[in-house]
Amino acid sequence: MCVGPPVRSWCSAGGPCWSDAGASPLLIVDVESEVVEQELRAGRLVCPGCGSPVAPRGHARWRPVRVAGGVPPELLWLRPRRARCRACGAWHVLLPCVCLCRRRDAVEVIGRALLLAAGGVGFRSIAAELGLPESTVRGWLRRARLLVEVIRQHFTRWAFALDPVGAASRSAGSGLEGAVDAIGRCGRAAALSLGRGSPWRLASALSGGGLLCTSVPWLRPP
Repeated sequence: MCVGPPVRSWCSAGGPCWSDAGASPLLIVDVESEVVEQELRAGRLVCPGCGSPVAPRGHARWRPVRVAGGVPPELLWLRPRRARCRACGAWHVLLPCVCLCRRRDAVEVIGRALLLAAGGVGFRSIAAELGLPESTVRGWLRRARLLVEVIRQHFTRWAFALDPVGAASRSAGSGLEGAVDAIGRCGRAAALSLGRGSPWRLASALSGGGLLCTSVPWLRPP
């Protein structure tokens, strides 16, 4: 189920994140299905509405996640777990942190595009490098540029919460470059206490899967 190294501690240490994505709200969880099962059985995944533990209740439909472009693209097929709150009865889909809400592509693919764009590469060159349609990459970059200040502030706050000394050492800047830099600084801060892992999977977890979505609440730092 996993492509790349697992990031168990990043998705489980602070509890699940939540995003409202249709009929069944999403809990952003670990990419390793064994870890998710352990957390479900132990009652460590809680309902964002009432704070009570959720119980396993079957699976959602199979869905493809594009982890690399090209013809044909490389796909990762996922079947997310479903769960129901033991107290209020709300249903939830447990979406692995390799994904973003309403996005077909893996968060690390999208992150690579944002990183290249922050360095001044145009969307056509990025699409060619990733083997993806230009319209797809252009759409990501438009959304990201609309949300640059939200992204920068959110991940700067998380970086300070995780490592106040290190986060204060330099500014995240502005624009898309500043937003991407804030995600990177947050990832470095998390690595000091939680171990190394993908900063983009961390970004998915801390944004509730809504890194490029304005309609979902993001996990606030303590």
